[in-house]
Amino acid sequence: MKRVISTWLLIVIAISSLAAQNGGPSWRPPTAAELGSAEDQKWREEDDPARYLVVTGDFDGDGKPDQARLMVRGDGKAFALFVKLAAKSAAIKLDEFPDIRMLPAIGIKRVAPATYPTACARGIDCAEDEPRYIRVKHDGIDFFKVESANTYYFWNDVRHAFSQVGIND
Repeated sequence: MKRVISTWLLIVIAISSLAAQNGGPSWRPPTAAELGSAEDQKWREEDDPARYLVVTGDFDGDGKPDQARLMVRGDGKAFALFVKLAAKSAAIKLDEFPDIRMLPAIGIKRVAPATYPTACARGIDCAEDEPRYIRVKHDGIDFFKVESANTYYFWNDVRHAFSQVGIND
């Protein structure tokens, strides 16, 4: 438990440092109030209120544990998905979501390396260049809304950056 708290603190410091260097907003962990009522959070499991807010995996394939985390902007109006890669000093903001009211229904979990059908393969109207299948070579991140849409974020070895694709609509 102590290691989780210290890792948490290091990530918050790294994200805040990144924001300060770039003149951007500060970021922090969500409060209990921002996650909604106990009834809203039953799907997270009452014994672990942080469930689906933090996920660890080897996202870039370097053999070291990385961590993804949902964070709230300092003004409390938006939230974002950040990743702290073990080999990098600064956290990476993968996406920002402008409506904090969505947060009680949002979670993240680890995606195992495999080939996955995308929303396009499931019959959703897609642009011509959108893939029908993706190959996740390392651990990935499933960003989801409970009983709704999923987006996978995964490391692209060619671009040396994260890619994202809709899995369910």
